Amino acid sequence: MGEQIIEVDEQNNVIGLRPREDFYTGDYIHRSVQLVLFNADDEILLQHRSATKKWFPNLYSYSVSGTVGDESYEICMARELQEELGLDIPITKVFEFPFFHEADKSWHALFTAKSDLPITLDNIEMQAIRWISGQALAADIELHPERYTPPMVAGMKKFFSHQGDRAQKN
Repeated sequence: MGEQIIEVDEQNNVIGLRPREDFYTGDYIHRSVQLVLFNADDEILLQHRSATKKWFPNLYSYSVSGTVGDESYEICMARELQEELGLDIPITKVFEFPFFHEADKSWHALFTAKSDLPITLDNIEMQAIRWISGQALAADIELHPERYTPPMVAGMKKFFSHQGDRAQKN
């Protein structure tokens, strides 16, 4: 049996565990974590997703993004942060939001963190990383949403709205 992850209903109530492959149909709802990672210049780290990713390959996404097994959002984020970037840093949960797309129905928990520590790139998860100002990212998401994963577009629009000018100052 493959990896098991949490299935939830439309209100984010846990139903139980289900094989990861079941969620690729868009028939079931899972949980996911997302990280908006800032550096000392308040730039945001983007990852260019691997071509082998089942959901939204070759698009830009959050610096860390992962599906929750039977872990809490916080434990999953700490694990994914270590696995994808090699970092063990403090994180702050900002909000949760639903994202229901034909191929991926999920409840996301969006976290923030700040770090200038060296990053260890996970080449299975991503092709490359890059830093971008909040202002440039907000503008590019508006002009070219097709460059980004749909959950990132939805989450960052909510994040920028939630954070106001502070997140887009650079």
